[in-house]
Amino acid sequence: MSKTLEQRVQRLEDMDEIAKLQARYIDYNDGGWKGGTHQFPEAVADLFVDDGIWEGPNGTAKVQGREAITELFRQFAAVPFIVHCVTNPLVEIDGDTAQGEWHAIIPSTMPDGQGLWTIGKYINDYVRTEQGWKYKRLCFEAATITRYEQGWGKEQFSEQLLICLLYTSDAADDMQCV
Repeated sequence: MSKTLEQRVQRLEDMDEIAKLQARYIDYNDGGWKGGTHQFPEAVADLFVDDGIWEGPNGTAKVQGREAITELFRQFAAVPFIVHCVTNPLVEIDGDTAQGEWHAIIPSTMPDGQGLWTIGKYINDYVRTEQGWKYKRLCFEAATITRYEQGWGKEQFSEQLLICLLYTSDAADDMQCV
């Protein structure tokens, strides 16, 4: 069955709004060259539905609800430099819900000065609300998290780095992230 012109236009508008949602998430978090990183934790949380879920790389963290997301992103402000380079959107819309995948290359510097490469993809669930599209679930699946000096050719994953990515862990307090 062929879609009407109105349905096709709605799909394009939905795709555009979801792409802008992803771009706002990135923009609210990147920094370190002119101002700090993660300077807008409340704005990040507002991109999610009330009971939205944020999941860190490969199970390093999972928080639910805007209050928990806000607190987590306040802690991320300790990261002095981060840039999310996000590409290759694959978004499937089904009425008022959607699923999307976005590849990402994320160079960053940890609070101890260690440079990292994080490469992987966002796997997200979206829902249309009265305020527009929001995240129901944002999840990052890492293909590699490695020290800048090592690169993914020598060290695809470092368990220590997975823990150090999130300074909310008690274990991270006792570790050097180098």
